[in-house]
Amino acid sequence: MGQEIVALNAHGDRPVVTEYKDEASEVAGVISEIKKLTAQGTPASDIAVLARTNSQLNSLAKACIAQGIAYQLRDNERFFDRTDVRDFLKGVRQASVIPAEGVYWLDELRALSQPFITSAITDGVTALLHLARELDADSSFSPKSLRSYLRELEDRAEQNNPPVMPVTTLATLHAAKGLEWEQVFLVGVNEGTLPTHDAVADEERRLFYVGITRAKRRLALSYRQNPSRFLREAGLLVS
Repeated sequence: MGQEIVALNAHGDRPVVTEYKDEASEVAGVISEIKKLTAQGTPASDIAVLARTNSQLNSLAKACIAQGIAYQLRDNERFFDRTDVRDFLKGVRQASVIPAEGVYWLDELRALSQPFITSAITDGVTALLHLARELDADSSFSPKSLRSYLRELEDRAEQNNPPVMPVTTLATLHAAKGLEWEQVFLVGVNEGTLPTHDAVADEERRLFYVGITRAKRRLALSYRQNPSRFLREAGLLVS
């Protein structure tokens, strides 16, 4: 990673690096760029914001809520280990033993989900409902039942393959491994954050590399005042 990165793929733009004065201005700047992209026709599902820590994602999530931007969160907790997801699947498992008579499986699933839907935020159960609607429209998904749906989710849990929503993704670098998006914002690329003060440099460097290789087309990196050494090592910052 000591060589300059001109573009991350044959069709990609050169990465852009932006300096902000503080976290609030960085978050506001990224949110503004997301709104511009979606206004220009970029599908929200093609956009991801990546960060080193869960706390950084929390700041971004609050800003998304304030600006009416739907998002899904991929943090360091595995999707199928989340409390809301586990509790919901427990209810689905119980209902699948004796399905409600005369009730279509998707309608029964919606009824089971109601206690878990707390807001317009795209949470785990909302993502599971979205997957259910996709499966219901898929002719190869048969028989269409709670039991078949449960088998699908159990397979996904075993493969660590959570459902994906057609919204903007907020993810930690750990959670972003193996995933790609057209447009990626990597925020908080500062000394003390990436790398963190108490972390092993080589491990943090690998995480940074994960972040800069998630973009299929456009990568935007940002930092606050004290840029990470990794930006210079990658040839993304020369001053």
